Formats: sequence, structure tokens, C-alpha cells
Amino acid sequence: MPIFPYECRNCGLREERLVPRFDTPVTCSRCGSADMTKLPARPGAVGSRTPCSGAHACPAAGSGHCCSGHCGCHE
Repeated sequence: MPIFPYECRNCGLREERLVPRFDTPVTCSRCGSADMTKLPARPGAVGSRTPCSGAHACPAAGSGHCCSGHCGCHE
């Protein structure tokens, strides 16, 4: 199943959703609104993860994996 980023037009929440199809309707997990906009997806890398230096390793992703600061663990 693909993961798509969405933004709620009602409350502004941005979240990713795992959906069975690209056209599956979703509702906001914060306010329950069905007025969700699908955002452009970030391209992903397949099959090649490079280890990070200790300063950039993400504890949530496991040993040797990078999050590039996107998960909030570097704030």
C-alpha cells in the first residue's frame, strides 16, 4: 500500500497516510474533516541506505539509519 502526504484544509494538520489506493478518501485525524488535500510526495530511495555519523544517526530509525532530521530527533 502506498503512503501519501496530506494536509487538512480545515485545521492545517499535515500527516502521511497508508492507503490501499491513490484515490482513497481520507479524513483528518485531528478534526475529522474530509477536506484533505494530497500533497506532492517526496521521492524515496530504494535499496540503498548509508550509515550516518553518530551525530546524524536517528535513534528512532535504528542503528546506522539516517532520517536527515525529518523525524524531529535532532531538535
